[in-house]
Amino acid sequence: MVPISFVSDHVETLYEIDILYKKEAKKLGLPYFTRSESLNLSPKFISALEDLVVKHVV
Repeated sequence: MVPISFVSDHVETLYEIDILYKKEAKKLGLPYFTRSESLNLSPKFISALEDLVVKHVV
């Protein structure tokens, strides 16, 4: 599972995806279900955000 609309961990990613959707995937017979790691405070992600802000503010 890649929650593309979320860049940080929060209730929806930690509860709905990790618990509810994982349970549903198991019921559907999916052999493997996991969520990709969120970007959170990734240095590359923070740097990319900084670049966007600087480019559009200056």
